Amino acid sequence: MRTFVAIEIPHNVKKMARAEQDRLRELPALREQPSILRWTNPDNLHLTLRFLGETEESRRLLLQNELANIAARHAPFTLALSHLGCFRSWSNLRVLWVGIRSESDALGALQAEVESLARRAGFPPERNSFSPHITLARTVRNAPRPALRATSDQLRRYAEDDLFQTGTDWRVGELHFIRSVLGRSGPQYFNLATCALTDGP
Repeated sequence: MRTFVAIEIPHNVKKMARAEQDRLRELPALREQPSILRWTNPDNLHLTLRFLGETEESRRLLLQNELANIAARHAPFTLALSHLGCFRSWSNLRVLWVGIRSESDALGALQAEVESLARRAGFPPERNSFSPHITLARTVRNAPRPALRATSDQLRRYAEDDLFQTGTDWRVGELHFIRSVLGRSGPQYFNLATCALTDGP
């Protein structure tokens, strides 16, 4: 089964992200070429700490137990939505996302332990450094280059304004181990384990 470790996004923050998706759809380039982006279902929005991929049963049980131990060593903390950004670049757009900001290093410390666990469990190291974000959309395969260029240019200009300055913070109190099942209508997610952050002994 395909699995990943994530922080869930509360309903009110998902509503804000959905509203942002709706605003972006009204950009002229996207009104002309609405199918150039594949939008994430707001119900599926989450903050991925580590995508694992195919995970056999023995490793799943190990990960589940160790994630609970990791969570118990960390206290709850606060995150907030930040700014609009992308992977790979605005001139070569692949993923459109909203960033995450934090007033402490708690998120980075938690993710570092999850990454260390993944490596101990035999998963290859991540190629890129951790960049906390929530994926809003992805470009479709074989998107027409002129339309993609026009869309990317408008998104870049839109992203120059800081977004989500107030009202988007939430308290993170749990870590989730999730199964992803791919389907024709998009992925479905099933929670395998919920691990509470307690900062306990």
